[in-house]
Amino acid sequence: MQATDTYIIPSVDRTLDLLELLAEETNGLSLAELARRTGFPKSTVFRILATLEARQVVVLDLHTRRYHLGHLLWSLGHRYVERSDLYEKAAPVMQRLAEKSGETVFLGKLEDGEIIYMRRIESPRSIAIVKKLGQRVSAPSTATGRAILAFLPAAELDGIIERHGLDAYTASTVTDVAELRRSLAQVHADGFAIVNGEYNSELLCISAPVFDHTGHSRASITIAMPGSAAPPVPRQRELGALVREYAGRLSCELGYLPGRSATL
Repeated sequence: MQATDTYIIPSVDRTLDLLELLAEETNGLSLAELARRTGFPKSTVFRILATLEARQVVVLDLHTRRYHLGHLLWSLGHRYVERSDLYEKAAPVMQRLAEKSGETVFLGKLEDGEIIYMRRIESPRSIAIVKKLGQRVSAPSTATGRAILAFLPAAELDGIIERHGLDAYTASTVTDVAELRRSLAQVHADGFAIVNGEYNSELLCISAPVFDHTGHSRASITIAMPGSAAPPVPRQRELGALVREYAGRLSCELGYLPGRSATL
């Protein structure tokens, strides 16, 4: 049963609003800032934070008097992804791809129109790529996102573009809808996406979609490398084919049968 306003508990709803704000701020937020941003009475915010602090959901920095997310949320989130068949089955495939390509490998999935990175495997030969697991990033401007978006039903793709727009993150970011659609059509034809410096100006990423048993593009596997050390285009396409191969292996592990994927 889907929740409606009738069943929503206001205090729980406010608590989640506070946690979402804290998740967006790496430097934390003070009591006054949280009250101002939410519009909630400061006394209400204080009582919620005190409860969350007692349960280690948030922590208070005694020097700055700013609140940060606590370790309990990481623990709960980690248990969630560990129970995911996608998370479990991806590990050996990602490990082999990291060894084969010599690059860092990520697993990302689409959630509410944005990309969440779930797992990372560092190649012994690669330069470590810093990316926080669990963070939300733009789908249209990342290779991880485009590999998924290119195989979504048209109505779903249109809804994501309408809700989230096409923000510019670097000078290279595609912000024109028609240009994005041309890019996605190429991804659909190739079976992999190559994006250089559109979300992070320092990274070149190559991704391929992972399909579930219903044929939906559920996630994607990505190899990431410094843009300054990007190989020639022919080598990039060779790596694209490699990522596509290993993403296909993971798709089969999830019960995918070739020919079921959606089209633009």
